[in-house]
Amino acid sequence: MKFRRRAESENNTALLDIMACGLGAVLLILILIKFKAFTADPSEETKKLEAELAAAADLQTQLRKSIDEINDLIALESSKQSQDQAAQADTQSQQDKLMQDISTEIAIVADLENQLAAMAKLPTPDANIALSGSGEQNYITGLIVKGAQIGILIDKSASMMGDDLVQVLGNLSLSDGQKVSTPKWRRTLRTAKWLLARVPENSRVSMVAFSEDAVNLGSRNASSPKVSASMDAIVKDLGSVVPNGGTNLQVGIKTLFETNSSITDVYLVTDGLPTLGDGQSISCKNFFKSSKSISSECRQQLLVETAKRFPRNVILNVVLLPIEGDPFAPAMYWEWANVTRGTFLAPAPEWP
Repeated sequence: MKFRRRAESENNTALLDIMACGLGAVLLILILIKFKAFTADPSEETKKLEAELAAAADLQTQLRKSIDEINDLIALESSKQSQDQAAQADTQSQQDKLMQDISTEIAIVADLENQLAAMAKLPTPDANIALSGSGEQNYITGLIVKGAQIGILIDKSASMMGDDLVQVLGNLSLSDGQKVSTPKWRRTLRTAKWLLARVPENSRVSMVAFSEDAVNLGSRNASSPKVSASMDAIVKDLGSVVPNGGTNLQVGIKTLFETNSSITDVYLVTDGLPTLGDGQSISCKNFFKSSKSISSECRQQLLVETAKRFPRNVILNVVLLPIEGDPFAPAMYWEWANVTRGTFLAPAPEWP
């Protein structure tokens, strides 16, 4: 009995060993199969890593490009700020210099005003007539009254009552007393007296007022500054002149030289180009027939024709009290005066 039990035990052990080995083999196979199923292919993993690396490289390149652009913008902005600061510094420097120059000019003007105030208190040695008002202003005008035989032409046309066409048209309806009281005509009278006051004692002077016609002023054709009665007669006749009508400079010049053919220096006081006279082109003559006005081109033609008829070897000096709307007058009168070696003056509104 005991022998049989030992054999059965050995057989059971062998069978268990075999079954355990088989089970272990099966488990090992299953484990290997499962591991292989979840293990990635090295080549695919490499490709994936390479793709990610390339994407990272591209991102790095884009980031570097963006950083470079930002750096460039920062540099550009810094340069602009530097330029703005430099420009601001230059502007400040210019402003400082301008303020210094202005201060210097103000000091110079103040000094000149003091000098003029001191000069105004001095008697004027060549004042042949008395001037009313605020007193004669001793401005340095560059206009010197000189000549052995002096002729003064005063424009008494309607335009001498205003500084623009609107004023002139409005003043046409005034009474004679009101016309002679207009500011521009009063200034014209003071200018005429200013010239008379500076006529040299050894000279002779003739004065003619002109518009559409012309009239000699004074009791003599040529008056001497030494004879106060003759000068007073000119001033008296001048005070009775009433501005009116158009401007015929040719008539004024003709009357002046008919009054005194020996005149060597002419002083013309006017405000613009003539509006009447001879020598216009056919188009200007036809224009006159259809309208009372005259174009700027025709007025320029009239002045050129008047200059052609002006006596030779006579010096022309012009005092222009300009009216708005006559832009060619200053240049043309300046050129005419310059050709005759005369002086052109367009004074400030407060002169004389």
